[in-house]
Amino acid sequence: MRKYVINKEYGDAREVEAQSFSTVGEFVDFHGPYDGGDAPIVLRVRADRVFTIELTQS
Repeated sequence: MRKYVINKEYGDAREVEAQSFSTVGEFVDFHGPYDGGDAPIVLRVRADRVFTIELTQS
């Protein structure tokens, strides 16, 4: 799993552990590990609230 920090420079930082992330319409989805099929979503954030995503640990 990787550690990402959302909005680190904007004072409302949020840390999430996820395998990857993707944009889906108006959302940013962070995905957990998977064994085929669809990856489970561990966190969904509205894209208009996400200014930066920083990988802090891989």
